[in-house]
Amino acid sequence: MNSLFATLAAAAAITAAPLAAAETPLVKNGDIVVTEADFEAYMERVPLELRNEAKADGERNNKVVDLIFSNRVLAQEARKAGLDKDPALARRIQQHQEAFLALQYVAYLERIAPIPADLEARALELYLTKPDRYTEPDRVELQHVLVGLIGRTREQALARAEEVRAKAVGGADFLALAREYSDDPGLIRNGGRLGAVTDKEIDHRIAKVAFGMKSDGEISAPIVATHGVHIVKRTGFKPSFKRKFEDVKEAIIEETRARLRSEVSLKLLDAWRRSPETQWNAKAIAALRTEVPRDELKRKQREAVERMAEEAKEAATPAAPPARN
Repeated sequence: MNSLFATLAAAAAITAAPLAAAETPLVKNGDIVVTEADFEAYMERVPLELRNEAKADGERNNKVVDLIFSNRVLAQEARKAGLDKDPALARRIQQHQEAFLALQYVAYLERIAPIPADLEARALELYLTKPDRYTEPDRVELQHVLVGLIGRTREQALARAEEVRAKAVGGADFLALAREYSDDPGLIRNGGRLGAVTDKEIDHRIAKVAFGMKSDGEISAPIVATHGVHIVKRTGFKPSFKRKFEDVKEAIIEETRARLRSEVSLKLLDAWRRSPETQWNAKAIAALRTEVPRDELKRKQREAVERMAEEAKEAATPAAPPARN
């Protein structure tokens, strides 16, 4: 019997040791204590493969501990003030807790989701039945000069663009012209090179001209678009092609695996939504809608658009070089 008690005591000591270490206080003030377990729980939000690297930053660790302590202090003061007794706030606290638990449960369902063993066969079937998804589109390689409209009329911009084009057609180095004349905010980064782009990645007016060019070295006429007048030079063309299955197989398998995992929670929720026991009060839900006068709504939308345009203009102004006429 004594032997049995000794064995149980030893086992208890072994299992309690990590817990005691985990509950080591990191900061304490009266009833407010932040322990190592609190720190480890906070760090759960960092992906496991990056966690050790994150914890190697001592300054970051100090900030995490201070954040937990600060939140705990303020939360206690909020309870003393009775904020947690406010009905609306109590519901919001419940909703935050439910949202967090919901995310954890979705992650749990994804971890235990049954994944078929024949994913490569499924990937091949998807590859063969949906070839457009694995076909790279045509790409045209371009160099680019933008004559902006800030400080210029449209006519002045067009005249300046014609001047630039004449020099380019006459044999001047196109990228040198871009450095001298272009108002493109991205000029510092790309030096006048747009790279190999698809027709979806550039303004449709530029795309129509660029993809209509027949040979490398061809220089476009001035193209009027939203931000000014553009001139482009074709420097290459890459026709569309279908990627090999071997090159996309792993990506398709991972995409399929992720879809199968996410479907578990989606199917669960769909079953709850469609359950005969789930009663939706459509009338009460519709009554939640507030009525905003149409004129007021249009005014707010117009003001939002004007504000965005003004912000975009202010953001672009410092980067724009002085106008050259």
